[in-house]
Amino acid sequence: MRSKHLCAIALLAAACGDDGATSRDGGVDVQLIDAPTSVPMITSFVPSPSQIPANTPTQVTFTWTYLMEPTLPDPTCSIDNGIGAVMRGVPVTVTIAGTTLLTLTCTNSAGAGSKQVVLAVPPAAPILATFTATPAPIMPNAATSVTFSWTYSNSPSPAPMCTIDGVAATSGTAMQLTLSQARTYRLRCSNTQGFAIRDVTVPVNECAGGTHDCNAHATCNDTVEGFTCSCNTGYVGNGDVCSQQNVNCVAGCGANATCTTATNACTCNVGFVGDGVTCTRERLMFVTSAFGTGNLSSWSGAVGTGLAAADSICQAEAATLGLTGTKFVAWMSDSNTDAYCHIHDLTGKKATGCGLGAGNLPVAAGPWARADATRSPAAPAIDKWLAPMRQTFTPVTFTAAGNDVSATTPFFLYTGTDDSGVFTGTACTDWTTTAGTGAMGDISGGGTAWTDQGTDPSCATSGRLRCVEVGTGPALPSRHPANAKRGFVTSVSGTGAFSTWADAQGSSGITAADEICRSRARFAGYANAASFKAWASYSTVSAPNRFTYSGPWYRPDGIQIGTRTTLTTGRILAPMYQTEANDYASGNAETGSVWTGTTAGGSYYTSSGNCSSWGFTTSTAIIGRTDMADFRWVAVGSSSSVPTYTNSCSATNYRLYCLDDSP
Repeated sequence: MRSKHLCAIALLAAACGDDGATSRDGGVDVQLIDAPTSVPMITSFVPSPSQIPANTPTQVTFTWTYLMEPTLPDPTCSIDNGIGAVMRGVPVTVTIAGTTLLTLTCTNSAGAGSKQVVLAVPPAAPILATFTATPAPIMPNAATSVTFSWTYSNSPSPAPMCTIDGVAATSGTAMQLTLSQARTYRLRCSNTQGFAIRDVTVPVNECAGGTHDCNAHATCNDTVEGFTCSCNTGYVGNGDVCSQQNVNCVAGCGANATCTTATNACTCNVGFVGDGVTCTRERLMFVTSAFGTGNLSSWSGAVGTGLAAADSICQAEAATLGLTGTKFVAWMSDSNTDAYCHIHDLTGKKATGCGLGAGNLPVAAGPWARADATRSPAAPAIDKWLAPMRQTFTPVTFTAAGNDVSATTPFFLYTGTDDSGVFTGTACTDWTTTAGTGAMGDISGGGTAWTDQGTDPSCATSGRLRCVEVGTGPALPSRHPANAKRGFVTSVSGTGAFSTWADAQGSSGITAADEICRSRARFAGYANAASFKAWASYSTVSAPNRFTYSGPWYRPDGIQIGTRTTLTTGRILAPMYQTEANDYASGNAETGSVWTGTTAGGSYYTSSGNCSSWGFTTSTAIIGRTDMADFRWVAVGSSSSVPTYTNSCSATNYRLYCLDDSP
């Protein structure tokens, strides 16, 4: 290519050379020549601006310089990463996903030269726009592959790292889930600039799965949190109980039903279950008003010895119920017969089918209602009552005569039986002596304690009996009132320094306790999870004063725990031992403890009673027991306003009580 410049021979001879040519007019000869070709040597490469938003088309002007100007011939230049041909100083449209290393390459016939520069994306914390789970809802208790996906409403830089409930994940991650109820999953995406959190609930169609307990004359309606029940045409009620409408209901009601003229429907009487035409009596359970030592033949009115004596005491007291043709036996084991077999009116050991042979274990027992005026639910069918589920309802503290003995000594029941319904090995020599020891249950207990409270007292100790009606009864009425506010004990546990719990989300003290409760409520898929608080005192603030809502609260299974007043009287209506995951904590003095920092009367005690406002593992705290309905539910060791027992805050296996405080 011909040079665009003139070399003046007279002035630049050394640079341009002299071939001896002269001008005809005697002046200085000027000659045009070809300059030598050189490879482009780029010395600088600069973008303007030097930062642009990610994934956003932006005008960028690139400039660069060469080591020698001019470079012959003129080079052609391009930039990689999809930008293409460029000219110095001429804007081009650039789109990058993140901070990118760009390479400029300029080429002519002599070769090519290159230079690199970083085009940055401004640092930005992630902002989550969506978080979805598909499919939804899923069937209960069925393994299902669920895909979690998410998007951002900005372009986070640097690229975030994400977790779902603490497990590393990328958008589009599939997880194999088996759920019995709705569950909420938490996505957390973070980079050096910050983090973002978003939740998604995976609902479970409990109606389609047949796990609901709507009345036989009701329709199940699936909701995110569970289901609702509505009575079918021709029936009235709340969906849990549906009574048949009948123009002539006075004449058409069953023998154990009453006509309600306001609804023109037949309603089963208390203690009966059905549609108002057919009403079946519930099986009953009570504790004896009589009590005595482990030598049962010494009890007043006892007939025979051992289990026979116990059964005679139960049957005599059952007579006050006015029922004919019924049989009540004691929930007791001895060295020959397990209680599981005994309440089936059989002898022998559970392990061998109660005398029916291996593989023939009977299961026809229960459910039971309590022998009080309201026939409160007591226990489900035997397969759910015992381990591993350990489901109990309202503590059986009433006698057959309807008297509540929960505040009357003795508070223990002779059983000789563990929570699987078998002999513990200690039974006062088959209930014939005051020597030795005998396993006992707690009258106010749930979980495990109702049958085995953990220690085996002397057989000289006074105790009562638990009496159980033999046979299979009708399903108990459902217990879920509309819009019930939930209360649960956390499925997770930790020290009394709540900031150390994973669910604390970086918070501390009582704030961490509330965040733990809210995390667990989110986990369970509760729509109002953000309203949950821990029943715990701190600083000088008592637990009840932290709540605006005054109750009532219900366990997830629908059993009422109580109101704010109930929770401060030293006795609740039922042990608060069901978790947000619907499991029942086994519960005893070692495994069923809860951080409360609260006296039986609901008051703050001292800083030594709440791990110094729940911040230090070197302090102590008042604790409760999940398996108890008396004062011990919140303050183990004393029924007074001054607790006599506190525990080291370094314990790692204690839980929290959580209650809904939404209006």
